[in-house]
Parts: sequence; structure tokens; C-alpha cells
Amino acid sequence: MAKRSARTRRQLNPRWEQRLTWRWMYPGVRLKRWLLLLLLSAVVLGVGISGMMGDVFRNFEVKVIDIRPLAKQIQSLRSVDFLLLALGIAGAILAFRRGLYSVLTVLMPAREKEYATVALKRLRLKRGPRLVAIGGGTGLPALLSGLKEYSANISAIVTMADDGGSSGRLRREYRTLPPGDLRNCLVAMAETSPLMSQLFQHRFRGEGGGIEGHAFGNLFITAQGEITGDFASGVKAASQVLAVSGQVLPVTIDPVVLEAELADGTVLSGESRISQSRKAIKRLRLVPEDVRPAPETREAIAKADGIILGPGSLYTSILPNLLVPGIAEEIAASRAVKIFVCNVMTQPGETDRMNAVDHIRVVREHTRPDLMQYMLVNTEMPGKEMQARYREMDAEPVMVPAGATPLEDWGITLIKARLAVSTNYFRHRPDQLARVILKLIVI
Repeated sequence: MAKRSARTRRQLNPRWEQRLTWRWMYPGVRLKRWLLLLLLSAVVLGVGISGMMGDVFRNFEVKVIDIRPLAKQIQSLRSVDFLLLALGIAGAILAFRRGLYSVLTVLMPAREKEYATVALKRLRLKRGPRLVAIGGGTGLPALLSGLKEYSANISAIVTMADDGGSSGRLRREYRTLPPGDLRNCLVAMAETSPLMSQLFQHRFRGEGGGIEGHAFGNLFITAQGEITGDFASGVKAASQVLAVSGQVLPVTIDPVVLEAELADGTVLSGESRISQSRKAIKRLRLVPEDVRPAPETREAIAKADGIILGPGSLYTSILPNLLVPGIAEEIAASRAVKIFVCNVMTQPGETDRMNAVDHIRVVREHTRPDLMQYMLVNTEMPGKEMQARYREMDAEPVMVPAGATPLEDWGITLIKARLAVSTNYFRHRPDQLARVILKLIVI
């Protein structure tokens, strides 16, 4: 067998690439040619500048403060110096541009044509305002999907009171925190391929199997939490897999149960039971009441430029976050712009026949009166067929009725806008909602 050349042996040895300091000089990277052009351009540029400066200052003396001699000397410069200067600049720009593309081709081969767009977008998003969105359920992910187009500095604070579905089963069987709402927010903020997002949202099918009904993302977060011994680490690992530029945070890392006292005196324990009840809720509380907020949540709130509550289930997605000791106080003390996003439709069993003012009144009664500065209310109405469908579910649009308590008396500015769209459901339109919010925060 013929001996392999030294170059071939290096190519077949993966350790060579790891040890080599100049691995970017490896054949096929297409970087050496542009580095050489950059070097030549620098030489040509230097020659051109040298010629210009020599012609200007060769016999030039400054006797008085007068720019006329300098202007006369510049006019007498040789055209070859200008040509060398132009060639040097053009060559340097071309070499830098093509060299950068060569590096990016190696790092991101599938997105070679998107480099400029992706780079500019990332730079713009990194300069975006620091936003904190608080909630859970399906409302918070919709908001996040709109906000991520304006900032990469987003912190989503998610309730840990969920005890239904896949999250509830994992919570009971593995004594862990519920991952479902966190997973939905991670997917909403993901910058990775749609396939990876679909994978995290995939639910296993089967008949009586151990993982039937579980979402893959829930299992991933739970497994990572068991490996590291820290649930928050599982969430961070999922953030890295999905390329989330912001952060998704549990409001607390302590086990907590949501408890509601109904208008008839009945006490219900558990978020799933409360959401299924059709009786008015009088009071909400956490068990135990002295749970600790996660340190990252308080830090995110303190540094925020804008804090957004909702949209989402008032009693089971928004209030559970505010009932964690220290969260409402941190929000009130923050200098951020504080916005409450009212739901577009009432929720059967939670907010039956409640108008927009009723929503903010409940928040004030459960927390403190100085929490919010703005309230966004949708003015778009669903079509007649959509209204009929919701009427069958005992749901109706949330409006600000005439004669209601003026929000200005509570120090809250009411903002009305067309924020909703009809698809299979009547819900907030993420892009429009994000635009209205950003206009309030970025003045």
C-alpha cells in the first residue's frame, strides 16, 4: 500500500484539526485568499496615503494660520495616489466581506444567504428594551411570539401552579415542578428550526402507555432536572436547544398549590379544579403562602424597562404569579412601564360576565392598588358566527361598559386598540399587540 502524504494523514486525523492553531487555514475554508487580498489592500492603501502625504507636505511650511497653501498642494496631487487609495479601500472592503462570509459558511452552511439579514436582526434585537412578561397558559406564549420580533431581552415569568394534564402527572409522579407552561413559552421564543419546535410540542399517542399524553418537551425538561438535580437547569438546557435569546423563568422553585374560596364558601384546591368550576371566585391564595420567588425573577423585574401582565386566565395564570411573596412589591417598586393586557373574551368558570374594569379590580384586590399604569383593551369584535359559538360556551367579549369606574381614578390610563383576530378562536393578534406595547415602552 502506498504511503499517504503528510497532508492526507492530517486530513484523516480529527485531532489535527483540534490541535492546530491555524485550523482556519485548512483547505476548503476559502479564507486564505481573502486574508491575502486584505494584506495586499493594506499595502496598496499605505502606498497611496504615503504618496498623498508626501506631495502635500514635501515643501509645505506653516507660517500663519492659512489653509490656502494646503488646498493648493492638495489640488496638485497625482491621480495615481488617488487610484491607489481607492483600490486599497475597495480591496479591503471586499476581502473583509468575503472573508466573513467564508467563516459563516463553515459555521452556518444551511443559512449562507441569510447572513446579512440574520446579523442585522440580531444586532437590532440585542439593543431592544428589557421586557418582562408575566402569566401562563396560552395567552403568554402568544404575547411572547410577538415581542420577540422587537427585543432579545425578554424574561417570561411563568406560574408554577399548573396541576393538570401532562404537567400534573409529572408533578405527582416525579415530585417536580410543572413544565408545561414553561415549554409553551420556550417554543414561542425559539429561534431554532420549526422541526425542533414541533418536536418539543409533540404529544405521544398510545393506549395506556407510560408516556401516553406527555409532551416531549415536558419529558426533556423533567429528565434534565433529574440529571442535574435542579429543575431550573432543565429549563435552561431546553432554552439552549431551542436557541431562545431571552429567558423563561419559573416564578418560584418551591412546590405550590393554588386554592380558591368560591362565593358560596366552597374551597377548591388545585388549578385544574378551579378552572373547571362554574361558580364565582371570591378569593385566591397559595398553599403554602410563604413560598420564595426565584432569585432570577426579582432581578429581571428590577432591571425591566417594561412589565406586561397577561393576556391569560385571570385567576389561574396571572394572579398565581402575583401572589408569590415579593413579586407584586417588586413590580410596584420598579421604574418600568407597567401594562395590563385584558383578555378579549371572558373565560367560563373564571370571569363570567366580567368587564375590563372588573379584571383590573380583581388584580388590585388581590395585590395592591398601585401595580399597573396602563390597561390595554381590545375593540375588535368577532363575527356573528364566532359570537354565536362563544355564546354557546357562555363567553362574551370583554369591554369597558359605559358608566364603569373611570380607570383614571385608580391612576391607570386606558388604551383601546384593535388587538384581536378571528381564526379558529378569537384571540389577540401577537404582532399588533406587541406594536402597541412597544409604543408605550419606547418613547
